[in-house]
Amino acid sequence: MKHVIIGTGPAGVIAAETLRKVDLDSGITLIGDEPGVPYSRMAIPYYLQDRIGEKGTQLRTTDDHYQSLKIDLIKARVTKVNPDKNEITLDNGKTIGYDRLLVATGSRAYREEILEKTGSPRVHACWTLEDARHIAKLAGAGDEVLLVGAGFVACIIMSALARRGAKVTSIVRGQQMVRSMMNPTASAMVKRWCEKEGIRVRTGTTIADAKVDAAGNLEVTFNSGNRMNPNLA
Repeated sequence: MKHVIIGTGPAGVIAAETLRKVDLDSGITLIGDEPGVPYSRMAIPYYLQDRIGEKGTQLRTTDDHYQSLKIDLIKARVTKVNPDKNEITLDNGKTIGYDRLLVATGSRAYREEILEKTGSPRVHACWTLEDARHIAKLAGAGDEVLLVGAGFVACIIMSALARRGAKVTSIVRGQQMVRSMMNPTASAMVKRWCEKEGIRVRTGTTIADAKVDAAGNLEVTFNSGNRMNPNLA
């Protein structure tokens, strides 16, 4: 029996380890498209606060962890799944057969199209460890940061950035923060806490335009007509 798992986040790693506990002999292949060893995205805010280093984000810290469990860890992107042939194709052209396939790739980061179109190196999602490395360089003490959205994950990220000393502005399309998880009363409490932390929360706000000037500075115009020149967005 050969098990193939696509995704090296916590779900994929724990699935591989659990399979090994109940099946000592079958082949287990774990595939992820990011360089480096598997890590937890939820540790990124602590990395941004300098509470942990990059090693602290790793899911397993011993160098031979996957090898000792006879789990093949492959760094590649899966470009095709062929269920008729029970095989997958990687971006290096290699194909891998499987008896059982688990897709544990998770979700994707939201991208603000208007910002993305600027092509500015100041525009980032906060989704991967590589993103976090860039953010740490651009969001230091006194730097202006624009964060689009105010869901649960966004609140954790904005808190981490504020604790770095950055001047954080969060814009929300609707009138409520964390609206998918909280009622208006609880949402208002979160907003007050953010403002107490020095975070500026702008509800009912969207990006009307974004551009890069001749000096490479990012300029964002909101639907209110107000403008902002963030170091990071």
